[in-house]
Parts: sequence; C-alpha cells; structure tokens
Amino acid sequence: METEGLLSQVPAGLDLRPEDFLEQRENWVAINKPGGVLTQAPPGIDSVESRLYRWRQQRAAGSAEATYVGVPHRLDRPVSGVMLLGLSRNMTRRLAELFQRREVSKYYWAVVEGDVPDDAGSWSDFMRKIPDEARSEIVPAEHPDAQVAILNYRVLGRAAGVSWLRIDLETGRTHQIRLQCASRGWPI
Repeated sequence: METEGLLSQVPAGLDLRPEDFLEQRENWVAINKPGGVLTQAPPGIDSVESRLYRWRQQRAAGSAEATYVGVPHRLDRPVSGVMLLGLSRNMTRRLAELFQRREVSKYYWAVVEGDVPDDAGSWSDFMRKIPDEARSEIVPAEHPDAQVAILNYRVLGRAAGVSWLRIDLETGRTHQIRLQCASRGWPI
C-alpha cells in the first residue's frame, strides 16, 4: 500500500531509532517492528509505516527525494519481528511477489503457557475470518467459510510452565498462530 502525505499527521516523538534498522538498501529496508505497534494505520495513528514515512521525510528535508513507503507484508499489532518494507513502487511489488510465491523464508517464535508434550509436530485446523471483526475462529471443515490452516512447530525449550516454539506456517491465516496455540490449551 502507498503512503500519502496525510501520514505526516501522526504524533511526533514516535520515531525510528538507529537500532530499529537491521538492514538498509537503496530500495528496501529491514526494520525490527516492536510489539504493540500496528504495521499500517489510518492517518493520526502510530504504525511502522508512518514511522518509516516520517523518517524518510526528515532525511529528505530540502531535497527532491521521494518519500514512498510500501508494505508488502504485515505483522499483527502484538507481534514483534523483522519486517521488509519497500522504498519504491517497483521494489514493493517485487517483495510482495516474493512473499506470495513463498520465496522468503519466514519463521516465528512463540512462548506459550504450558508444556507442549511433543518436541515437534504439525497442527491442522479449519479457520474462518469473522466478517467485519478483527477476529478469526476455528470452524468445522464443512463451514462455508472454512479455510485450512496448517503450521509446523518445534519446541526450542521448556521452563517454569512455558514452552518456547519455533513455528513455520504452511498457510497464513489471520491470527493463525495465536488461535491454533490457544485452541490446544497453550495460549501465547
């Protein structure tokens, strides 16, 4: 999605720090997204996109440098992690295609309550996005909106009533990891 000048209305003081930048190139940037921050938001609401847009505006002060920011993928608000953002339309399109073709290797870490008994495994469920809500739910396979949700996990560690999981998604459903973990009694 394209960032317009309206994003300059986001409150000041919510800026990117040098340590937030993991890699910078001419047409893309890798940023460490903090938990609790939206990936994208309407004007006036804090987001990774608006922070990067503001950073680019500050860098371009007095020059003709474009301040385009493209978001080829998203992470949910509570989630922290690495995000790749395009700094040109062409690069954003190329990154989006790489994600769509699953040519970008992605994995997730989650700390869940409880002792996940198997050291590794796969979970398969049917889920649906609840219309007009920012929620999903597990449904029977016969539900008209059911979509398969598959993840593979490996336990990286266990301690004091929690398990640390590495998760590789085969599908990318809305809130898939949180929902599949919680439905098995292991909330994140």
